[in-house]
Amino acid sequence: MSKKGPVRGTFIKDGSYYLVRAEGKKRIWIRICRVSEGIPAFLLALSKELGRTALAKDAMPQVVAAWQQQVMATHSEKTQVDERRRADVIAKSFTNFLASEVTPPDVDAFLEDFSDTPRTRDLYRAQLFSIFKLAERKGWRAAGTNPVASIPTAGYRPRDRFITDEEMERIKKAAMVGDDGKLTRSGPMLVALIDMAVLTGQRIGDLLDLRWEFDASEPDASHVHEEGIWFRPQKVRGKTGARVLVEWTPALRDVIRRLKEMKLQRPGATQWVFIQKHGQRYTYSGAQTAWKRALRRAEVADVHFHDWRAKAITEKEESADMKEARLLAGHATESQTAAYLRGKTTRRTKATR
Repeated sequence: MSKKGPVRGTFIKDGSYYLVRAEGKKRIWIRICRVSEGIPAFLLALSKELGRTALAKDAMPQVVAAWQQQVMATHSEKTQVDERRRADVIAKSFTNFLASEVTPPDVDAFLEDFSDTPRTRDLYRAQLFSIFKLAERKGWRAAGTNPVASIPTAGYRPRDRFITDEEMERIKKAAMVGDDGKLTRSGPMLVALIDMAVLTGQRIGDLLDLRWEFDASEPDASHVHEEGIWFRPQKVRGKTGARVLVEWTPALRDVIRRLKEMKLQRPGATQWVFIQKHGQRYTYSGAQTAWKRALRRAEVADVHFHDWRAKAITEKEESADMKEARLLAGHATESQTAAYLRGKTTRRTKATR
């Protein structure tokens, strides 16, 4: 079975885009590229197949493709998953534009489609700003003419969701037992991932990148250290360059013990701490699939995996102080840390006099 592609005369079949031409009564299927390569790659390949010269470097699909190669590629795996999806939408929406032709009203009209979801709208706005920033650097658009600059952000209320200990136990239990009442294969690894997130306060991308030992070929990679767990968060490597050593506690040692036992049970285990059944690295998509299934079985609403980081930072601030919470988070300022503090309890203070 096939379905219509994004451009007239194209179809999707078996995970690939095809251009279909008619020769008499025959239909000739010409493969363009894999769907997974994205809309920018599809449009470029289609233009070549149709016999036209390759799209100009400043055509928007080409600009988006260049941004993916030069900017997006430097971001974390998790961030790239969402950016790739948004890049497809942007390239398709601005197919007929050169980078120099896009105006603020064009951007405003595009963002209007996301007016009901302000966070999503602002994510698209930020990505478009970055794309046109690259276009300016490459000379595809005059310097200082970024069409996104005059478009205000929508603004949205920060998340205030705090996962209680009771909800955490429900989620972990649901991760271990499937709909059939039997133990799940992914449960022990997902529970260990949750425990590690709560104990260290690190992002899921840095947890999935965790290695058993220091790797001289990748000195910035997170790894198990003799004094604890060493992280250099991917999100800030090019900014603050923060390094975080989460020192050993009995609970943290217990998580590592469980992970070592799972490693011994899985053939072909690699350098990664979080692995799948055959020893390969636990991917973000695999972790997300197991996570969503656990949430459904636990019947716990409005929870993101990133909320574990907020729980860890909030509890650290309450048990120690803001300075310790900032160190755990790897933030440069306390204002960044404050954005993660959630309303677990009413905070007490005395009157000024």
